[in-house]
Amino acid sequence: MNARHDSVIKNSAGIPRNERFQNDIIAERNFDIFCMLVLTGLNLVNIIRRFIICLSRCDIMRRIARDLRLHTIANRYLKRFPAVKCLAHGTQYRATRLESIPLAAEMFEKGALYPEELLPTNFTTFADLGCNVGYFTCWLVDIAEKRRLKGLMIDANPDAVKEAKWHAGINELNEVFALHGVVGEGKEGGNAEFYLYESNICSTSHLPEELKRKLEGKWKRISVPCLEIEKQWKRRFGEIRCNVLKIDVEGSELRFLQSEQRFLKLCDSVFVEWHKWEVKFDDLKAILEANGLNLVRKIDESDSMGTAFFRRNDNS
Repeated sequence: MNARHDSVIKNSAGIPRNERFQNDIIAERNFDIFCMLVLTGLNLVNIIRRFIICLSRCDIMRRIARDLRLHTIANRYLKRFPAVKCLAHGTQYRATRLESIPLAAEMFEKGALYPEELLPTNFTTFADLGCNVGYFTCWLVDIAEKRRLKGLMIDANPDAVKEAKWHAGINELNEVFALHGVVGEGKEGGNAEFYLYESNICSTSHLPEELKRKLEGKWKRISVPCLEIEKQWKRRFGEIRCNVLKIDVEGSELRFLQSEQRFLKLCDSVFVEWHKWEVKFDDLKAILEANGLNLVRKIDESDSMGTAFFRRNDNS
């Protein structure tokens, strides 16, 4: 045996360690492929959708699914074979990750996130801050039917922005722009830290210990470009008003409102989600009211967060 073979470490069965490692990788890939084929034969698109909606309501079942690697396998499947659906008036949307499925169900099927009746009549412009994969835009587009919308979608998660761009492209939204960046965290041209969670619906600019304890799992710190929404808006649309502003920026909402008050004066209505570990509702409400936007309804509220809707009076 030569020197090269002498240096190879073997296990008790006489198989070199590097070869055993490669075999493990091949076996894992084959297992994933096998699962994909089986699930495809079982019409996964419909089955997984129902299953994940159930999982989203049960912590124990989520842990079991994670331990069995179902989350990883299903995400690989959805990345290769996205679940594509159409809304009532033909707007297309897709899910390429598991967490998008219950989000789509809440927004499109139950109408539980944002009541349609609160939207301004004949709206044509919007800004979606914390757009995630772009479902809010799809919802607006389908409600607007034949009206051509103009707007911005902004998110700090680069993978989510890619999906938002896909939704704008497939629905021929030529004046809707998906931008990668964070708002309320600094001047344009700079960068800010951002924490990506393993689920793309829970990322945040600030990661308090309370949130870490509540959301067990992997967090990844990245650097994200800072954006100023007023500059981005006027660069593309000039002085045109923003009919609908949606703010879901995971703890940065108060800093955004404080730094972008000139843009608020261009807004006719605001959906805002606030996170209680960073923001007091009364502080948020005071800034919006100071800029002519009055509380219409608290849509939803829990121990950790809430969603509210504000509207500008005709004479403000």
